Amino acid sequence: MLLIAAWVFSGCAPDEAETGSAAPKAPREQRAGEPGKTAGSKAPAAPVAEVPGEPEEKAAAPAGRQWKDPAGKTLATGQFVSLLEGKVCLETSDGLGAVVPLDALCEADRDFARQQGGASAVVEEPLTEVIETAGETAGEMAAALPAVHADSYGREKVVIPFDFVSEFDNGRYGGMIGEMIVAKIRKEGRLATPDAITIRDICAENQVKITPQTPIEEIGRVLRDLFDAQIAIWGSCERAPGQEWDVYDLTIKCADFSEGPQPKVLYEKTNVRTQTVSEIPHLYVKEMLDALHGREPGEPPPPDAFAEQNWLSNPNLVEGGDFEKGLGGAPVGWEDRGGQEREPLGRLVQWIAESGNPANRVIRFTFDQVVGDGFGVMYYSKPFPIDEGAKYRFQCRYRSNGPKVIVFIKCYDEMPSEYKAAGQASPARHPLTQPGQVEYVPQLGQLRECYRSQQNLKGERNQWHTHTEDFTPRHTKYEPKWGRVMLYAYLGAGVVEFDDVVLKQIVPASASEQKNAPRHSMESGVTIKEMEENERRAREARQKDQDR
Repeated sequence: MLLIAAWVFSGCAPDEAETGSAAPKAPREQRAGEPGKTAGSKAPAAPVAEVPGEPEEKAAAPAGRQWKDPAGKTLATGQFVSLLEGKVCLETSDGLGAVVPLDALCEADRDFARQQGGASAVVEEPLTEVIETAGETAGEMAAALPAVHADSYGREKVVIPFDFVSEFDNGRYGGMIGEMIVAKIRKEGRLATPDAITIRDICAENQVKITPQTPIEEIGRVLRDLFDAQIAIWGSCERAPGQEWDVYDLTIKCADFSEGPQPKVLYEKTNVRTQTVSEIPHLYVKEMLDALHGREPGEPPPPDAFAEQNWLSNPNLVEGGDFEKGLGGAPVGWEDRGGQEREPLGRLVQWIAESGNPANRVIRFTFDQVVGDGFGVMYYSKPFPIDEGAKYRFQCRYRSNGPKVIVFIKCYDEMPSEYKAAGQASPARHPLTQPGQVEYVPQLGQLRECYRSQQNLKGERNQWHTHTEDFTPRHTKYEPKWGRVMLYAYLGAGVVEFDDVVLKQIVPASASEQKNAPRHSMESGVTIKEMEENERRAREARQKDQDR
């Protein structure tokens, strides 16, 4: 069952979870819709200087230490890289890396991580709750408006994946399958769907339970009257008789109720027996999603013309992403300090002319092995506004002569706090798309991270590469409202350069998304308002006891 929980709660199959760069785009001067440098301003790139004495095979890492929880279970195996924001960053044998929360480790491993990380590290404000998303590459996430995307009135269609029936465990497994299907539809971003909790709550309030035996007319009535939706997905998953483990009898159905008096069945499998748990997401749910989106099995989704047009025409949210203009020794739109110690620019982080191309300016990281194998080097943009549930696309150019390169897009909600990081006063205002208009930006001490997209940048050494990746900021408790780009490099000594950082909204948040009262987490139906009311009552009860 642990394996079951792993793939269902991830919202994607294991082969969908790995982050990475998309295929390089056309040269910058051929890409439309990007601010900054004029065509032809880049001379042929000179290679980044190699670090003396750094052997080529340095990138390969040994299997490393086994990192265990207090019960002795191995959580990860890898070489310690850094301790960052309460998380232990590891270099694994496959070269992809792993991150383990410090609090999840046994005492001996926690002590070892603190010793390796050093006691003098400057750590940012602890995260309240973070959802880390798998990389969603532009090739995976770009999607066309399919044949089933709009009804006869031109409205966006809404899909309702009901919880599957699973009587063998009182609905737990079936609910997880419903949640997984919701997550996959949202990730693909071509059809609207409420979140799984909303669907479950509305069904419970109206005493509705959809099973494979529910008459098709009743399913259509529920879609119409309770959800104003057009497409339903439903089914069951029961453990096969006489089987103890991952053998199930699965029924899965998908029908469109918008195209006439009779629903159009898009996909149906009845009582098929699965031999492994992975068949459910990788075979049957995948087939159903292909049918839902009107494509042949295995066919890659065509480009979304709407998203691609927005990518060309929408403004870059990262001010000064081309690093050409500066103020006070730092590029416009970026901090005047860098590195884990937040030191002034000029040593670890430099705003400097590109090697061999003095007409172009870049951000360059230069660090030795002590820094690279310790905390690495980071550099932040200034905050910019974002919308929860909208799809964004990030792109940058980069090159490295050895160190690993990662970009984090961190998103924040504004929350009162006494914490204020030294030297991190944020700008009072941020420019909007309309000329002359500005928007208030809160102090960084009032911002708490509640979402991040980790984008792993890969490619041959000493060559410029273009990385493009899409992401959608969401959180179960808070509302991501502000974003920052964090450029990061680590592992070994070397030189890393960044240029042409672009982040644009390509698909607005769907108007069909229904907002719940904020909940503490996906695991709880208790809303934040209810929690606050309970806390108020507890304070009053304690006060009464003290007054007696």
